[in-house]
Amino acid sequence: MPNGCGPSWIPCWLTNLLFGWFFKASCNKHDEGYIQGGDEIRRFECDWKFLKAMRNDINRLKWYGQPLLLVALVYYVLVRMFGWLYFNYRK
Repeated sequence: MPNGCGPSWIPCWLTNLLFGWFFKASCNKHDEGYIQGGDEIRRFECDWKFLKAMRNDINRLKWYGQPLLLVALVYYVLVRMFGWLYFNYRK
């Protein structure tokens, strides 16, 4: 079941404060891909779609959303570094 942004051990108030308040729908869709699982290529696809979804969220805000791009990029890098811990690897 999708849990929003961040791993379940981080308190919801913290993830909402950092990035969850804006990217929650994108995070939940990303979680669905991780639950479905697959191989490392599938994980990369899920993460890439996640970055694109966050960029789409930001682009809807026009010019004043651009500072959120840095937040999205940092979050993407963290997901790429540590997402393997939560991805459902299967054949």
